[in-house]
Amino acid sequence: MSYVSIKIDVTDALPVDATQGATVEIAAWVFPPNTAKAPEVPSTIVLLNGGTYDKRYFHVEVPGRSNYSVADEISARGHLVILPDHLGVWESSKLPDQRKATRRIAALANHAAVTEIYRRLEAGTLDPSIPPMPRFIKAGGGHSMGGSQSLAQQAEFETYDRLMIIGFTAIGVHAHVNGQRIPMPDVVPHWEDDYRLIQHRDLEAAAFHWDDVPQDVLEVDDALSAPVPREISGASVVQGIASEDAGRVTVPVYICLGEKDVSPRPYDEPSYYTSSKDVTLHILPRSGHCQSFASTRLEMIDRIDGWLRSLPQ
Repeated sequence: MSYVSIKIDVTDALPVDATQGATVEIAAWVFPPNTAKAPEVPSTIVLLNGGTYDKRYFHVEVPGRSNYSVADEISARGHLVILPDHLGVWESSKLPDQRKATRRIAALANHAAVTEIYRRLEAGTLDPSIPPMPRFIKAGGGHSMGGSQSLAQQAEFETYDRLMIIGFTAIGVHAHVNGQRIPMPDVVPHWEDDYRLIQHRDLEAAAFHWDDVPQDVLEVDDALSAPVPREISGASVVQGIASEDAGRVTVPVYICLGEKDVSPRPYDEPSYYTSSKDVTLHILPRSGHCQSFASTRLEMIDRIDGWLRSLPQ
């Protein structure tokens, strides 16, 4: 399915000491919905990628295989999908001093970009291929580091009506090492550079994939390896950093974790969302940390579609 590529100027939304006179833009892909399948009140779904990826994580294309693009699959079910790049990642701008792209500043940049996209969708000015959407549900979330950023964003700015946390934990990120779950900071060393390129094939400790993921899919995944921004990546694995954020979320929450994922206590995750009256936990079978590559990925996509349709409009 085709998408619309856009860039949103968020310069004025950010502190002057962060922009330092530079123009700052957030790049995004927008996937129009299959209107024949759209619910009466359509949803827009913002999805943020995790660390070592960019927005292509949610639009994976594997030669000779189908159904790996989460964005395609969700938009085919009648929802509009928005895939932004984090501040400082791939097609989005880097700050003059990228160390100022902290967890909060990156969340602010994404909030500003998404809010502007919403305004253009309502007015029908985003793209000629997308008619005006005067009313829609604002859903958003992300995978791994994108889940961390989504929690920071929702707690601070309340961007969304529905929140999706995929492959992330409010307790604290843990890795699987020799059959044990170890806090991620004890596994991944700190680095001083603004960015570091980590190949996915070297991340066995993170349990990225279940052992049934085909070799050609793993090769595509490795080709998607993207430089990791130190600030938001490092923040995402600080133990308990998202616990307070989770407690401030008041909207319905969908949590999806792989059967082998980063939470040390998956069934305790809902207890952290003390201000939300509607929390769904989904453990995706035969999935590692990267649910989008799992053989069971369509179960997650169908669950997201059903979850959105089941909630009051």
